[in-house]
Amino acid sequence: MTGQDERKWWGRAAVAGLAVLAVMACGGGGGEGASGADEGGPEAPGGNPSQSIPTSMLSEGGTSELPPAQEVQLPDLGYDFGSEDAPIKVVEFSDYGCGYCRRFHTDIFPTLKEDYVDTGRVHWKYVTYVSGMFANGMVAAFAAECAGEQDLFPPMSKLLYERQGDWKGMSEPYPAFEAIAEEVGANTEQFQACIAEQRPRPRVRSGILSGARLGVRGTPSFLINGIPFVGAQPLELWADIFKVIEDEAGREVGEVGS
Repeated sequence: MTGQDERKWWGRAAVAGLAVLAVMACGGGGGEGASGADEGGPEAPGGNPSQSIPTSMLSEGGTSELPPAQEVQLPDLGYDFGSEDAPIKVVEFSDYGCGYCRRFHTDIFPTLKEDYVDTGRVHWKYVTYVSGMFANGMVAAFAAECAGEQDLFPPMSKLLYERQGDWKGMSEPYPAFEAIAEEVGANTEQFQACIAEQRPRPRVRSGILSGARLGVRGTPSFLINGIPFVGAQPLELWADIFKVIEDEAGREVGEVGS
């Protein structure tokens, strides 16, 4: 496949991804976020106070109670999985309150991680993102980041998605998050202090701003070697995309060696 052929293929893949955005991603003008409902059922009327993104999270300054949140740049943001030398780089923006993000992380990502990330073929960066469309999405993001302070982000993130149906509709979700944190081995007092002090605020804010700059309109959203890709797409499509990239990389190595 020539470089031109590859670009045509990527164009078809991008169109396919956008075409199913309304049924495979939260928000973006269709699907869960736009209708106010997701796979778990409709949101409560009026939502939840923690459902919206506070203006102070997006402004340069902070509230009167908090100092200005310094922005963290994308390379230093998120949580990295796999070899940094992998030829394929994926950056993911997902919202813990999004039902399609839950589907991706329960049904699709485990296989991608086993087949591609753990084998050194793909480097994966997960960026905590909050769309503001889902009840308790913001506080779930804080909970994940606070577990991350104790090097427990992967198991905490996994259980937050798996148990989304348990905490999403709660008026007071913190006890549920504390129970999950304790289950994965977090120090409860440290976790509580992290939440109370809002220590994840700069990282969560930076994830929101980074996503906005990169044009994230629905979740889950990805950059695959810099190319946008949207939705909880099937494994077969991921495998096809990875194969194209690996085949092209192999040809480039062969051309250099010849």
